[in-house]
Amino acid sequence: MVDLRQELLAVFDAEYRDHLRVIRDLLTAGCGTRQALAEIFRRMHSLKGAARAVEIPAVEEIAHDVENRLSTLMERGGTLDDADIATISRALDDIDAIMEPPPPPASVAPPDGAPDGRAAPPATGDGGGEAYVQVPVSRLDALSGAVHDLMGVAERHDRLWERLGDLMRDMRALSHAPQRIQADPVAIFSRMTRRLMAIGRDHELMTGQGDRALQRLGEEVHAISLVPAGTVFGSLAAMARRIAREHGGAQAQVEVRLRGMEVQAERRVMQALRDPVLHLLRNAIVHGHESRAQRLKAGKPEQQTITLTVTLTGVRLQVRVSDDGCGPDLKAIAARAVRQGMIHVDAPLDARQLLARVFEPGFSTRAHVDHLAGRGVGLSIVAEAARALHGTVAMEQGQPCGTVVTLTVPVSQRQRTVLLVENGKRMIGLPGRVIRHLLRVMREDIRMVDGCPFAVLPHPEATGTQPQATDGQAEEELVPIVPLSAFVGEDDVPACLPERSGAVTVAVMEVDGVSCGFAVERMVEVRTLLISDASAVGLDSELVPGIAWPREDRPVFVISPDRLFERWRARKGRGMHFAPAPPPQATPEARRAPLVLVVDDSITTRTLQKTILQAHGFDVMLAVDGEEALMMLLQSSRRVDVVVTDVEMPRMDGFALLAAIHADPRLADIPVVLMTSRDNEEEIRRGLEGGARAYITKQKFDQGELLATIRGLL
Repeated sequence: MVDLRQELLAVFDAEYRDHLRVIRDLLTAGCGTRQALAEIFRRMHSLKGAARAVEIPAVEEIAHDVENRLSTLMERGGTLDDADIATISRALDDIDAIMEPPPPPASVAPPDGAPDGRAAPPATGDGGGEAYVQVPVSRLDALSGAVHDLMGVAERHDRLWERLGDLMRDMRALSHAPQRIQADPVAIFSRMTRRLMAIGRDHELMTGQGDRALQRLGEEVHAISLVPAGTVFGSLAAMARRIAREHGGAQAQVEVRLRGMEVQAERRVMQALRDPVLHLLRNAIVHGHESRAQRLKAGKPEQQTITLTVTLTGVRLQVRVSDDGCGPDLKAIAARAVRQGMIHVDAPLDARQLLARVFEPGFSTRAHVDHLAGRGVGLSIVAEAARALHGTVAMEQGQPCGTVVTLTVPVSQRQRTVLLVENGKRMIGLPGRVIRHLLRVMREDIRMVDGCPFAVLPHPEATGTQPQATDGQAEEELVPIVPLSAFVGEDDVPACLPERSGAVTVAVMEVDGVSCGFAVERMVEVRTLLISDASAVGLDSELVPGIAWPREDRPVFVISPDRLFERWRARKGRGMHFAPAPPPQATPEARRAPLVLVVDDSITTRTLQKTILQAHGFDVMLAVDGEEALMMLLQSSRRVDVVVTDVEMPRMDGFALLAAIHADPRLADIPVVLMTSRDNEEEIRRGLEGGARAYITKQKFDQGELLATIRGLL
């Protein structure tokens, strides 16, 4: 009986959600007709009976009270007024509260049972027991029709094989009676040819019919798995109102507007988004909260408004949570990111890059922790859910106020849109969701910055959104170029930028606000493919989590952009170079300028020193700390002549860099100049004894001294 009850609860879960979704839609539309009133009454009556069947008396009682109210109203021939609508809305919220108690905070273990001693409702996620969806009869009829068409094709296919078998038997009979062929070989051959050609034509026709029948069947099966957004998200409005009361007191009110609840997507996708969307609603209430006086002073309504919008664009589902609260505090976010070591204090980050940091684990700008927020868990859960669904999440400042967070995921967990590119003997799929630009860069247009190739991104159309330099001219946006083969190529093949006809083909991808261009041999096309788990022997399952098999039977290895970017950051451009070109003839080699590596965690100091050195004929490479400098020294295709380094830096300071340089025989003879803001004799002695060739204090910084010191070392 326990199994039967669990099955009934699962069926009731789908039924009550559908009833509440339809009733809410009718209430939102105004339900000013008797037909609408009758529909609400009918659904409440059905809900009451279903609740009685699964023994949930609290839901049965609420439905009974609403049913009585509607019955009295219908007997008088009236329609719903504002008070009736408010009462019914509260009743729907109460039912949601019974069936779906709010999830506990991450730090609190969930209770064993539901509140008030009621039986816990069935889990609606993918784990646990069976989940049920309601399917319209029309959809079942369409599915039945598709199966019938496919069975018809199979029957015709059997008859075709019978005809082919008859032809083969006649041919074998002729092979055993050669005298029959000798009688009239031309006529026999023509007859056999006509029969074979007819079978071929019918087979071609039947193949097309089978493909169309299979496609229709697939579409109908997929359609059955779709559910309206309101089925999953409809109850979140009531939960948001409860969260508002918990945060602001019994009188706190928040208006939650639901848009696009009729949009359909796979139940698994919708259900996987439910908890992340609830986190976003909680975040909007807690972080966007303003007092009544603050809202009135800003010219806003007394009540905070949160809008949950679901849209469908092509094969991508977009869920947007926007509010009219105080909006993100960029200064607080930047300060928190600096304290957690995510960015340098003088790093030039725009609003988009700063807001990408809020999705890092443990990030929160709240000064205190309570049961609603402050632990820095909620938004990282949202980001992780988006990645698990092969989607993205982004936060932006609302206009004119508030915050907007957008989740974008494929409408199907298996179907994904990818850019197919050739990489050696492999066909690679790059997820379309992270592709920002597709470029063909001429070799002479590639910029070399600190020994690494960069591409200039095309500016957007003249919309006023492109960055501006101080002189009023539009700044150039550069992105590094790395060969995709450095990460998914053959181990014994050197990774270099693939060049064809003097140009490099680049797919610029963006992850968490950071862009990088991956050079490929050839772009093929954009396709929507069914992706399966990559379980083939020898595949890197972290970098290549999915594989698809198009009709041409050549596998497509689908790349994880998050893992690709992680490995790109770890390698810092290793193996990036052009294939060697023949030296120009009869041209004397130009005299090479000395190369200076400037190491400082202050972008202002780096820029100043670079400007001074370049103005006096030096080539300059830049590094933000000792760790990056050491990697550049080891990987640079050109030898560094002098290192000028700050002492106090994160990760690896100047003394540690000095020791690492002198410990490596390949680098030990490179002269090192230490620069620091501290004029301390003990530190000066420590640096000189450690092998530094010179020591310059920033308080007494003079560009003439710096130039003279470097020239003296050369």
